[in-house]
Amino acid sequence: MKKKRTLSNLAATALFSMAMLAAAPAAFAQTADKPYTYVEQMPVFKGGDAEMMKFLGSNIQYPAEAKARGVEGLVVLQFIVETDGSISNVTIVKKLGNGTDEEAARVLKLTSGKWKAGTQNGEPVRVRYTLPVRFALTEEDRASTAHIANQTPTYKGGQEAMLNTMKPYLQLPAEANQENLNARVTVRFYVDASGKVSNIRVEDTKFKKTIGPGSELDYMDASTFNIQNKAVLAKLTEAAVEAVKATSGNWQPALKDGQPASSELVLPVQFLGEKAMQQAAANHTPVMTKYTQNFYSWEDVEVKPQFKEGDFNKFLAKNLRYPAGFDYQGTVKFSITIYKNGKSVGGWYYTGPDMPKEEGAFFLEEIKRVAGLMENKWIPGKVDGQPVAVTKNITVQYVIDDGSTKQTVEGNEKPDVVVTKYK
Repeated sequence: MKKKRTLSNLAATALFSMAMLAAAPAAFAQTADKPYTYVEQMPVFKGGDAEMMKFLGSNIQYPAEAKARGVEGLVVLQFIVETDGSISNVTIVKKLGNGTDEEAARVLKLTSGKWKAGTQNGEPVRVRYTLPVRFALTEEDRASTAHIANQTPTYKGGQEAMLNTMKPYLQLPAEANQENLNARVTVRFYVDASGKVSNIRVEDTKFKKTIGPGSELDYMDASTFNIQNKAVLAKLTEAAVEAVKATSGNWQPALKDGQPASSELVLPVQFLGEKAMQQAAANHTPVMTKYTQNFYSWEDVEVKPQFKEGDFNKFLAKNLRYPAGFDYQGTVKFSITIYKNGKSVGGWYYTGPDMPKEEGAFFLEEIKRVAGLMENKWIPGKVDGQPVAVTKNITVQYVIDDGSTKQTVEGNEKPDVVVTKYK
């Protein structure tokens, strides 16, 4: 028998204030239909500010989409308080999105009839009123959605699409080919909230000389090479900048608290000489360095992150537990991200369609508990010899063994870990 547990509902924190958009003199002649923006006695919610806070807090439900994306912030509403205390003309003057705008407007409309009208010269009048409503997550929900709500920019279509967009601009100048040089130009630029790039500048240029098969110098600063034709550097700079410009408008912008935001990127751009191009084609190697992303999947990195305590799957099998009181059998998948400083974070997950939502919350708590045990126990993965952030997907199969039949793991996908509950 499953234990019945009550999940605490997340309430939005509502902040409100009177917005005095324009001070209308008392002597100003105004028609009966036109609402005031400021009067001698502004409208008030019956019971005062405390009742307003209580009403909003108890009625606003955090939209599931906004919560899942970690969206927080203000929705600003404007409406008219009529002479009978009802409200009309509800509009949204500052949007937050992901269902928050509609939810704030829905609850505001419930306040109709709960207002004391504003007065001018002792007479009730129509008044335009502005109300900010703040949506704020709990610390627990904020932590569990941090990887979604706060993200670095990503290229639409992935790395391969970005390579294809930039490739026409990445031809090594003929002068560099004559000296058997490859070049790497590191470019800094901003991706704004609309996905466009700006403020492109070259940070450094490095060369690598190819002498013959298996005889290559590592990339070194361009100043250490005696380049006969100094125009090569200018041509490389121009080409790298043009390559980045070509990507403008094709980026998914960074997210901050679930909202699009401007962010700076550092992109090493690879130019390969004719010999290296031939070798790359033979090996199906991209013509630009792979060290261009802020996050990589486990499969994409050359050097996998290493768990300091040995076999990672054994660690999970030892520490993962069935949440007490639940008999769910099926698959739970979750992910952890190991950052380039070796720290890890886990928590986003999904389950099979047969798991009730109530149970899912407690399985998530268990996943987060075990994820916390992994903190600072990783050696980061690497791409092009550089530490990078890597995400690992993990499949856990939960089975119950009551001793009557042999338990088997269902499905075509082999789980990383099997957690068994004995009865």
